[in-house]
Amino acid sequence: MAQTFTPADWDFLLETAVLHAAFWDGDRTVASELRLRVAKFGATPEDRLRLKLEIEADDQGDTVAESSDVPDIADYRRKFAAGSE
Repeated sequence: MAQTFTPADWDFLLETAVLHAAFWDGDRTVASELRLRVAKFGATPEDRLRLKLEIEADDQGDTVAESSDVPDIADYRRKFAAGSE
């Protein structure tokens, strides 16, 4: 999935990591926001089902996430490059 992430996705994940650290440091007020943010990226089988993500193993046995709703990274790069001209 990381191949399809935009800079905004990475920012969102970084902010989520900060919330995660706060939660583990004892700040339970961030729990509901953390749960919502983690679900957006398919953390549980239920989340992946809702997002229509399929986890498969590649030839080396590593898991690979696929989704018909996520554009190919090459499409994103072409769109991004076209917008900067």
